[in-house]
Amino acid sequence: MKRQRRTHRWVWTVGAAALLSSAAPSHVVAQAPASPEVRATLEGTWELVEWHHEGEVLRPPEIGGIWSNHDGVVLVNLHRFADGSFQQTASYGTYQMDATTWSYRYDRRLSATGISPEDATVTVTTGLEERSFTITRDGDTVFLDRPHDHREYDGRYFRFMPEGQILRVWRKVE
Repeated sequence: MKRQRRTHRWVWTVGAAALLSSAAPSHVVAQAPASPEVRATLEGTWELVEWHHEGEVLRPPEIGGIWSNHDGVVLVNLHRFADGSFQQTASYGTYQMDATTWSYRYDRRLSATGISPEDATVTVTTGLEERSFTITRDGDTVFLDRPHDHREYDGRYFRFMPEGQILRVWRKVE
């Protein structure tokens, strides 16, 4: 019986020490989580409805694609085949967000470019750099910003605007 009590005391002591050390202040401060409204706006699935290319606004069937943010996973697959050129990109990776920041990183991207799908050159890239954005809101619209990259999510549409110019417009499909 004494041996069992000593073992329990030892387990409690080690457990308490572990809890106290994990609760001790550290140099890393936890960020507040993103609000449910911001999460609802930034998470979902969108279909590509516009691609601004060389002064023209292209729409399906010349373009197509899906962008998806669900459960920490980001997926994108898009293509453009117009005016004698072809481009397709398929990427997947992870994303995370808190009250002030949304970031994502592709683990793998496959890109195909050429004058047609049959003549395309395929490139595979892995371990891409993280892209981190500041989150701001104006009413129901959520803005993601980083240098040379602006994105607007209004609950129904997602606008990708590098250098402040609309490049692609996506419509939420849930």
